[in-house]
Amino acid sequence: MKKKSRQPKTPPKTASAKVSTPLSRRKALLFRFIMAAIPALFFVLLEITLRLAGYGKTIPLFKNFDANPAYYAINPEVGRRYFPSTKVTPAVAATDVFLKQKPAGGLRIFVLGGSTAAGYPYLYNGSFSSILKAILKAYYPGHYIEIVNLAMPAVTSYAVRNLALELAPYQPDLILIYAGHNEFYGGLGVASTESLGHSRRLVNLYLGLGDYKTLQWVGNGLLWLRNKLNKMFGEPGQTPSGTLMERMAQRRAIPYGSSLYRRAGEIFQGNIGDVIEYCRQQRIPLMIASVASNVRDQKPFVDVFADPQSAETWQEHFRAAETALRTREYSRALEEIRRCTALDSLPASQYFLQGEIYEALGDTLAAYRAFYRAKDFDGLRFRAAEEINRRIYEMGKNAGVTVVPVKEAFEAASPQRLPGKSLLLEHLHPNLAGYTLMAKTFAKAILEGKFPGAPAAERLPDSLWLPDVGVTAVDEEVARVRVEVLTRGWPFTPASPPAKDEYRIPNADFIQNLALQFWREEISWEQLHVQAAEYYTREKQLDLAEKEYRALIHAIPLNSSPYLFLGRLLIEQQRYQEALATLQQCLQYQPDAAALKMIGNIYLARREPGKAVVYLEQAVKTSPNDMAAIFNLARGYALAGDLERAQPLVQQVLRSRADIPEAKTLAEFIARQLDRKSGGR
Repeated sequence: MKKKSRQPKTPPKTASAKVSTPLSRRKALLFRFIMAAIPALFFVLLEITLRLAGYGKTIPLFKNFDANPAYYAINPEVGRRYFPSTKVTPAVAATDVFLKQKPAGGLRIFVLGGSTAAGYPYLYNGSFSSILKAILKAYYPGHYIEIVNLAMPAVTSYAVRNLALELAPYQPDLILIYAGHNEFYGGLGVASTESLGHSRRLVNLYLGLGDYKTLQWVGNGLLWLRNKLNKMFGEPGQTPSGTLMERMAQRRAIPYGSSLYRRAGEIFQGNIGDVIEYCRQQRIPLMIASVASNVRDQKPFVDVFADPQSAETWQEHFRAAETALRTREYSRALEEIRRCTALDSLPASQYFLQGEIYEALGDTLAAYRAFYRAKDFDGLRFRAAEEINRRIYEMGKNAGVTVVPVKEAFEAASPQRLPGKSLLLEHLHPNLAGYTLMAKTFAKAILEGKFPGAPAAERLPDSLWLPDVGVTAVDEEVARVRVEVLTRGWPFTPASPPAKDEYRIPNADFIQNLALQFWREEISWEQLHVQAAEYYTREKQLDLAEKEYRALIHAIPLNSSPYLFLGRLLIEQQRYQEALATLQQCLQYQPDAAALKMIGNIYLARREPGKAVVYLEQAVKTSPNDMAAIFNLARGYALAGDLERAQPLVQQVLRSRADIPEAKTLAEFIARQLDRKSGGR
């Protein structure tokens, strides 16, 4: 008999058991939205909390100018945007200010770029933008011209893009760019200690979100963690040292044509391309300059070898080529270089030596090609490769973009078209003649474009604007110190440069000591020039003192002090007409009581009381307690025959300063004249 198989019994339903039913589509979407919103809400709350707690820092591009709230000045901390880990704060053009309300018919130009655009090692009046301003003022004497230099040392095209995309609200008439040298080692560069990777979109997103406190909090946390790990696993007690060039360079051997080499060029073109598109949308004319380097007198810094095993044999042939050049065996020297390049095409030194050989042979075209090849193959990429200039000219084909041929201008002004020490101080920074040439090249493009309209003349002599440039002997000395210290460190030598408190100038004179004080940041740039002027005045070198005051006026036209100092200097030399022009120039910016009083006094000395009282009335109105101004106004009225207005003023002076004999004499004279007039009625 078969047994029946037992079927599992279904448990009976109880009242507590629930039947699961699928969510409706609407509820499912709501659930997903809530789940997605939770992390977003967390970050919103975190951002609000950090802001309420005052965490982090917002770094605007401009700030109110302290001396005159009608103007904007460059925020001195804006460069910190591009150096998140090293906290470097590159210098900005502290003297460049511009009106919040742009004058009708005014010309406003912004300059973007790295240290060359900033004017290193001169800065201030030695920058090409400052010289350009002097040129444009000569060609457009009736125009109000502002040039604001936003360039900074050690920044890349990321900074150029980031700054340019903020400029439209400030109504630029023209933007000038001179950039390209810092794409590897500058802030956020692909081979920099400040690199955030090779993704252009990611880096620009980081810069675009830089004001968000959450991002700053995360970044500071990562930086803290990195520093902790460095302390744990790095060298104990290690601190950053050396020049900024040395601290910024992370990867110091980048082969020509490598993926990193190509990526830097792509990033440059992408960033400047964004600026071009922005300017097109905002209808802002844009000028981009080709970049110049020292190719003739700066040997390559680093040789890169494709095959390190062949380096020893390569060195033997290279030394043989050097020996043959010294002994003028040029054919043998070229043959040894051919053997070098056959072994390895990457080392840059072989091309530099090849250029020297061709130069000795008089083959200028071959020398030109070899020297530029040496610069391009230099493994340490502090000088822009010609790939950058090729991309600049390619971008110049866009509407609204003008390429300014600075590199070509440097070549035209150099022997054998090879820019070297005649125009450049070291590897790429121009000397004063070089910066002047840059300014003239930009000016030519602006004049040809007729951006502020037709100039006063097609061509003016340089002598018309050169005296207004304002670079003096003390500026030249500061530049010399900066370059000497720079070239005494890496990569020019393997040694470290001297510290600021260790650097000395043997048998330094007064001007050299002043330059040292400024370089050590013990005095300001304004104090540097004022003290130089005072020294020259004591030494009776009044022409040099005058240049110092004019340098300050060119750099800081809103500051009345240099006008007054120069005015007094000119009055002492009885150069009254020049003094009047200087003081009236001061009044264009603000009604300074001292300037008004000095102009009134000059007219009194020239026996022109009618003109004198116009200025003295304004001086008294501006400074009502200035007894000297009140007394001179009384004199002016008296000389003009207006004794009724002169009398109460001189009495006011006597009540305040009874010891002034001139006031007593004038009061007695006025009283006698008034008595005669009253007695004659």
